[in-house]
Amino acid sequence: MPQRTFTAVCFDMDGVLIQSREVIEFAWTTVARNYGVAVDQAFIDDHIHGRPGGYTLQALFGQFDEQTRVTIKQEVDAIEEVSICPLVPGVAAFIAQLNGRVPLALVTSSWRARVDHVLQQHDLTSVFDCIICRDDVRSGKPAPDPYRLAAARLERQSDECLVFEDSVSGVQSAVSSGALCIGIGDDPTLTTHGALRTYADFTALPVSQGGVDTHLYADGGLFISGQLAQRFARS
Repeated sequence: MPQRTFTAVCFDMDGVLIQSREVIEFAWTTVARNYGVAVDQAFIDDHIHGRPGGYTLQALFGQFDEQTRVTIKQEVDAIEEVSICPLVPGVAAFIAQLNGRVPLALVTSSWRARVDHVLQQHDLTSVFDCIICRDDVRSGKPAPDPYRLAAARLERQSDECLVFEDSVSGVQSAVSSGALCIGIGDDPTLTTHGALRTYADFTALPVSQGGVDTHLYADGGLFISGQLAQRFARS
């Protein structure tokens, strides 16, 4: 595999930073069942994970009037907001290796209040130089807009960013922005959509620190420069 350099790292939240897949599925399927809507696993994979909530709401509850859909979304959000999700194995140690050496962004289809709640739960409120939520862009994942905005706020070009994603729509968003993307999780289709490689979690990702002048992804692992990075005004 040819080596690729990067100058910024972007993380998705659900499925990459936190193990929330079961919570998200439970929230949507529980509310759907309450409204008499059947949801199968294929729909969940295609229209829930990695998708903006507004998209899923329309896809699943498009037959309901607008006010009912607002109520439905509030019920889904209420379940997700009170749930405590553990970190993906190895991600905290990986972020600690990167912190101060490369600018970090969190790019998610979730909403800001939930993001703040998750970061506070895991003492990560001061880690990310940039946070992009669903309300920050007109078109969410799989459109390239979220990752293009993150790159701009980090004062980087999109093709300088290394992205970690766990869903097809997230990988499509990252790759279409021009970023280098690595898959996290057990979905074998991520590489067919442009992820260079997938890892079960961050404990499976080889990382070497120091000994290089630039940050590299090569030979299936990361090489992190020991030089400190410029800090940015957080957004």
